[in-house]
Amino acid sequence: MSETTGKNVVSLLEEHVDLAISTVKKLRDEKLELEAEIARLNSNLVQRDAKIQELESLNSDLREASELARLATEEERAGIRRQLEGLMDGLVEPEGASAGTDKIADSSEDEVLFKAKS
Repeated sequence: MSETTGKNVVSLLEEHVDLAISTVKKLRDEKLELEAEIARLNSNLVQRDAKIQELESLNSDLREASELARLATEEERAGIRRQLEGLMDGLVEPEGASAGTDKIADSSEDEVLFKAKS
């Protein structure tokens, strides 16, 4: 092998080694970038999980408050209904009274109907 051929071979090998080194450096840089991206995405995921748990807790609290409000409303309605029934009972006169009204009760309903005498 001649000296110039040897130099060309060595020069070619040096180029391949330099190319391999630059490729390894590029791959390491890309790996670091990808690891940073994975860390960022994991952080986002943790934040979203925390937000979901917070919203689920808030939703549970709101459902509980809604149920308490519904129960309070039902109790209030029952109280008003009792008061109204008490008032109606106070307005109803016994049968045969001269108030001019006849009590007509429908056994299928809890309502009391009045019919005026003409």
